[in-house]
Amino acid sequence: RHRRTRRQHLPSPNIPDVASTAAIVPITGEDAMEKVSTKISLSLPSMLAASRSVVACSGKSAKAPLGKAEAMVRGLEAEGESAMSFPASALRHAATWLLDEDSAVLLRQRRASGVREREGG
Repeated sequence: RHRRTRRQHLPSPNIPDVASTAAIVPITGEDAMEKVSTKISLSLPSMLAASRSVVACSGKSAKAPLGKAEAMVRGLEAEGESAMSFPASALRHAATWLLDEDSAVLLRQRRASGVREREGG
């Protein structure tokens, strides 16, 4: 109950997909091959209303090797990001984020905490 009250104070987005009152929303955009595709997602209000949220990101794309890592910076650290500009940023303090080394490679917090790459073997 305490978490739900805290979440209600997040800024309201002004774009339809993010502000939707529907539980599930279509997300249309270009994929890595520049083809338009539509996927479905839980709406941001649905994610914020959940008692627990988890954002998981792993691996890297052959087309954009740092694409996921750059997205994690936008979601977790970039100043000026909002639910309108990058919806996952609204989950910054409301979700547990599970990242592998490839998706966390650009995060300042990771470098500042002294996390080192594991050596092979």
